[in-house]
Amino acid sequence: MPADLVRRAAPWLALALLLGLIAGVTSCRHRAVRAAAARIETAQQGAATASGHDAIETVSAAAARDAAEDTLTRTNEKEIRDAQGAGQPVDPAATRAGLDGLCRRAAYRDAQRCKLRRPSPR
Repeated sequence: MPADLVRRAAPWLALALLLGLIAGVTSCRHRAVRAAAARIETAQQGAATASGHDAIETVSAAAARDAAEDTLTRTNEKEIRDAQGAGQPVDPAATRAGLDGLCRRAAYRDAQRCKLRRPSPR
């Protein structure tokens, strides 16, 4: 009788073993997929953070360059105006050329005198 019981239970045991094996493999695969997705998400967040940091540094550097250029322009203009002989008459064509050059600079573009002039952009 035990042999008959084993013979009848064997297919069910094999099926249970097969189902257990399939469930185990599926569970492992799902865990591996979730772990890979988590790694990808972490990498994407890191890349987005780095990209934002780079953008901020780029904008800051450009602003610093612009500010330095504007400061230099203002310093140059003050030195020219304060130089000995700066009050002497200058040929009007040279005056126009000099003022046009200054008005092309960002530091003077919005100055009232430059708004009235409209120098060529070159």
